[in-house]
Amino acid sequence: MINCPKCSSEALVETPALGNIPLDVCPGCSGIWFDKGELEALLKQSQGGDSADLALINPGAEGLECPRCKNKMSRGGLVNPLLLVDRCQSCGGIWLDPRELALVRKLLGLSGGPSEVTVDRPAAVPAAPPAPDVKSTLLKLVAAAGAILGLIGVSFEMYLYFSPAAAVSHSPSAGLSVAGVLLFAGGIFVLNREK
Repeated sequence: MINCPKCSSEALVETPALGNIPLDVCPGCSGIWFDKGELEALLKQSQGGDSADLALINPGAEGLECPRCKNKMSRGGLVNPLLLVDRCQSCGGIWLDPRELALVRKLLGLSGGPSEVTVDRPAAVPAAPPAPDVKSTLLKLVAAAGAILGLIGVSFEMYLYFSPAAAVSHSPSAGLSVAGVLLFAGGIFVLNREK
């Protein structure tokens, strides 16, 4: 995916809108990026076989960044010195602002076919879910284990308390009962607090 040289925040959208040549169009400004040979091929289709000279007339460095190779593009006349376009001298791509395609066709005496191309912005890609917080997950696991151990401890102490003395070998302990209640309550508190 490449970005528009004019609207740097816009990604160019590939569309087969002109003939069978896939073009990269900006959904923001409707400018068109032609990779090397694409504009020539499109004009050749329109002309029925003849090819036009698309060398820049009086090229000068203007500073737009090439969306393909990130080098500075030259600005100069295309077909006519008054039709200024941007061309990358490194990769050979050409950037046409909106309506410049219609001017190129008019200057070459071509007719037929669309002279402007517009595209819709692609649907936004949903953001990736946040990475799980390991510290929070570990704290929840420890809290859940504490609550379960506390519940087991309190249940065992209640069993000892309510069972006949002859049926059990231990006697209930107030300290273990309090520790079990604290573990259970603390675990439940942490689990409810960390949401």
